[in-house]
Amino acid sequence: MNKYSANELFKIAYNHLKKKNFGKSAGLFEKLINDYPQNLSILRNLTNCYMHMGEFEKAETSIKKVISIKPDEPFVYQTLVSILKDQDKLEEAALIINQGLKNKLINEKWEIQKNFFFPKIPLNKNEIKKYRQKIEEEIEKILNINFQTELDYDKDQIIVPPHVDLSYSDHDNLELNKKNVLAFKKLFKILNDETFSKKKIQEKIKIGVISEFFTDHTIGKLYKDIIFSLDKNKFEVLIFHSQKTNPGEIFNEFKKKEEEGILKNKLLPIKLLEKINVIKNFELDIIFYPDIGLSVEFYYLALMRLARYQITTFGHPETTGSKSIDYYLISKNCVNKNTQKHYSEKLLLMNYLPMVYPKPIVKKKLSKSDLERKNIYSCPQTLFKIHPDFDQIIFDIIEMDKKAIVYLIKDRNKVWYKKLINRLSNNNKYDPTKIIFLDPLYYEDYLLHIGKASVLLDPIYYGAGNSFFESMLFGTPTITLPTDHIKSRLVLGAYKQMEIENPPIAKNIKNYVDLAVDYANRDDIGKLKKIYREAAEKKLFNTKKAGEEFNKILLDLFN
Repeated sequence: MNKYSANELFKIAYNHLKKKNFGKSAGLFEKLINDYPQNLSILRNLTNCYMHMGEFEKAETSIKKVISIKPDEPFVYQTLVSILKDQDKLEEAALIINQGLKNKLINEKWEIQKNFFFPKIPLNKNEIKKYRQKIEEEIEKILNINFQTELDYDKDQIIVPPHVDLSYSDHDNLELNKKNVLAFKKLFKILNDETFSKKKIQEKIKIGVISEFFTDHTIGKLYKDIIFSLDKNKFEVLIFHSQKTNPGEIFNEFKKKEEEGILKNKLLPIKLLEKINVIKNFELDIIFYPDIGLSVEFYYLALMRLARYQITTFGHPETTGSKSIDYYLISKNCVNKNTQKHYSEKLLLMNYLPMVYPKPIVKKKLSKSDLERKNIYSCPQTLFKIHPDFDQIIFDIIEMDKKAIVYLIKDRNKVWYKKLINRLSNNNKYDPTKIIFLDPLYYEDYLLHIGKASVLLDPIYYGAGNSFFESMLFGTPTITLPTDHIKSRLVLGAYKQMEIENPPIAKNIKNYVDLAVDYANRDDIGKLKKIYREAAEKKLFNTKKAGEEFNKILLDLFN
């Protein structure tokens, strides 16, 4: 503070904030707050930095100081609620909402939103049941009372749907998702607009592909090449991105494809009405949503009929419950005779998984001994996929295999990790020397980690997708337990596509544990990995036939 005055230091810190240099900005604001602990402007900006950095505990402390100094500070309650929700502190968040509503200092949408909360890491199945019941009651309330005020998406009254959070359990969500769609259409009248172009196709079929994640993200990786495979002589391809779409190598690939005349990119405006009008002006024949639900803003779009045919797939492998989505595109290898009854969409079946997946690339190599290690179990999944029922599977494995080490990977902000550790610690079988949480890994280190594992553990109810495809670089077998739902059948579908004989597909939880221990102790695990990776090389990676089939299945919609 000797070199710069407080005003100069504030300006430097704020400039760093604008340039998204959040660490540097926070460091300078921390220096300022030591000398000016009651300064609201410093505290506001410091909170903003912490939120962007994922330092939620620090952000919570900082915003609570603002409230203690100025309880009627605008927007302070909803900022605190967002910070608490990011930490999965849902009960405390609900209390803050009630306080803000009572003092008329928080957006009225939160009266509804608080009842759509759902824990990322539930403590047990009873907590799942409790929050699910609250969501069901809120939806019934919306459907059965006469709302006096229509909510306005474009006036900061966006409700985050429970659609995605509800997916990570053993419940069938079809009926609840249907009711949720009806509730949103009642809350937001604009979603009932069903006007779309019914013109006859002239030269080419116009297809719009809508996602926020056509960048360095799982969705971009899964679907970019199948989109690029669309025949430009038969399709006019329009890619709709969000203002939130981050720059990245995959996003640059989309821009390059535009230069090559393969497609056109369009950045949609922020406001919902403007988005709708932009899409309508293109008079699309097909809209393809790879991942309905992962983007809140595009979830709203997907509730509307903006093209003759509207299709989704396994980017988020759950039924939408929406009449506006006609088809769910998936491999026939991922379904059974019961699957259709769990989906509002008609299953549109391909012989291949609907992707042209690029083979992962690593510079480092694994030794023969690395590939032949025994007793190493890894579940390299996002932690909110770890259902309470899966805890017992982990405990049973380490009880049956005395040499077992089970690896999981912490989330970057360590919010879910702390909650999951707390849940596991409540079981007297928990052993921190046997269940090890790795810090987040760089991509190549992550690939090498799953290559060194003896087996991978597929979470029950909502299993692996992208991580299984990545694992086939080294051929590490995954133990899986499919249900009737596609969200638990992607590994099964990939095994079938690869034509693997007798893959480790469990029939029940006991069988899952037995298979995991058996495979992790196989003397031929190195040879087995070789068989799997050779099969992936032929049948899973860069499957051009999937692209050809994708073209045909879309053309057939009009025949």
